[in-house]
Amino acid sequence: MIRALKNAPLMIDTPEVSAEERIANVSAGEQFQLNLMWWNTHVEEIRAAYTGKFVCVAGQELFAGDDPIEVIARAKAAHPNPGYGFFSLFLSPHRGPKIHAHQRRVV
Repeated sequence: MIRALKNAPLMIDTPEVSAEERIANVSAGEQFQLNLMWWNTHVEEIRAAYTGKFVCVAGQELFAGDDPIEVIARAKAAHPNPGYGFFSLFLSPHRGPKIHAHQRRVV
């Protein structure tokens, strides 16, 4: 938590993290990196087959479907203790640049 008081120095309080939590976080990061590397080696064939779907990579295994909650539930059922190292996203069917701009209506 960050607290700023008038005419006082800035105080930053950090919660204590146990060794088990640190190990779990490092493990989750390593699992995520493995899933990401697997994704990068298979991305072209996955995009060709699952465009317009939600995909999730867990334990270097692909899960795909129309509902993101159902896809992640299947991934968690297959890998119940992954360390939260899932890699998931929606494969948009749109190709080319995406422009995210506010559209104003002129009255």
